[in-house]
Amino acid sequence: MLKCLYVYMNYPNYRKLEEFISVMIIILSGFIVTAFFKINHGWTFASLDEMIWHYRSSVFWDKFLSFDFSGLIQSAQPGIMVYWFTGFMMRFIDFDFNDVNRRIAEKEAEGLDFNSAINANNIAVYEVYETISFAFNVPLFLLITVFFISFYFLLKKLGFNRIIASFSLLFLVTNMFLHYWITPSDKMLNIFITLSFLSILVHLTGKVDKKYLVLSAVFGAWAVLSKLSALFILPFYLFVLVYYKWPLSKKKIKLIFKDYFVWIFIFILTSVIFLPSIITNPEDVYGLFFSSENIFEENYNAGSYVSRVVFDYTKLFSFMVIGCMAQFSILSLVAYFFLKFNKKYKNVFKDLPQRHIKAIGAYIILFAVMVTLISKNHDIRLMSPVFVMLNVISAIGLYGAVEVLAKESEVNAKLKYFFYVAIFFITIIFQISYIIFIAQQNLLA
Repeated sequence: MLKCLYVYMNYPNYRKLEEFISVMIIILSGFIVTAFFKINHGWTFASLDEMIWHYRSSVFWDKFLSFDFSGLIQSAQPGIMVYWFTGFMMRFIDFDFNDVNRRIAEKEAEGLDFNSAINANNIAVYEVYETISFAFNVPLFLLITVFFISFYFLLKKLGFNRIIASFSLLFLVTNMFLHYWITPSDKMLNIFITLSFLSILVHLTGKVDKKYLVLSAVFGAWAVLSKLSALFILPFYLFVLVYYKWPLSKKKIKLIFKDYFVWIFIFILTSVIFLPSIITNPEDVYGLFFSSENIFEENYNAGSYVSRVVFDYTKLFSFMVIGCMAQFSILSLVAYFFLKFNKKYKNVFKDLPQRHIKAIGAYIILFAVMVTLISKNHDIRLMSPVFVMLNVISAIGLYGAVEVLAKESEVNAKLKYFFYVAIFFITIIFQISYIIFIAQQNLLA
């Protein structure tokens, strides 16, 4: 009997099931942390944006189903994928947005930003809003869950071991910056740009299968249709293709341009399918990309721009560092750089996919530079795709630190496993403790 059980537990399908269950446990821990955040903030929302996205989604589907492709672009975000994933839910709800719009108009008439309605804890607005909030967020909840699972398994396909993939996911789902994802367009950007990036890296692992190149292009189009900052991937992927084929030859250059043109073709085709306004109302699309004051800085002055960037980011990053120093994700990030540039421990990462790590590093640095240079609003949440991938670097740092400590202390495999389990629970406890602490500070204030 025991022998049969042992054989079954080592059977590949059992291993896959056991791994899937562990991934779902990690995801559940993330939702527990998020629930604590919501509870300690009175189940409120940081901005009224989500309510406005409800309204836009309803308008989008009304127009789309009547084949009226004018007016599909309703925001500089542009948030098209928010409408696709949530708008159909509005078809099942009889809801009048006029009351909400009236309350927003009243605040604006008083000279206040519409977000002040939420910041002032306007109960009347919440009561109107909560009747549709659940229906709107169900597809987003399901999408985020699928994203987390995909995130883990794409990292495994890239050659990262189970420890790194697991802690990358754990740091992601319990990160304090997850609450920035409450803006639906931010959710879509983070999800689709990450899936697009990881998919193209899987394609470049050397396998002949082109499906990941196609998936990368589809996800890339969805990312751009969610938020224009995702346009970063168009030139960046050409750089990545060149990097993976280096040193170049005529044959490699042909392969690079073949892959890139296939990617661009699928990208354009997907964009047209999900936003037919590109063909029917090109002037609207032109205005979105080239005339929006929300995208490019007006009256650009290098001196004042640099000083403002330094001030804004110093303030924002100081808040981030102070709030995160007790977290293993930040401590692990520090450990990564310490081990990476220490000659004594330079071999600790030798068995990991080096090219993928360097590509992830380039993605993080160049995306942050891009946002810094063109962003009009230096809000830290605009760099949320950077924080998503930083969790992978943190997980690599944690893995390296544990391996070094285990080797130096001559720790056996069982004790090392226990150490990882302890970090798992400590990470969750730290996050919940931090949320409760902030909530108490807000009450005292």
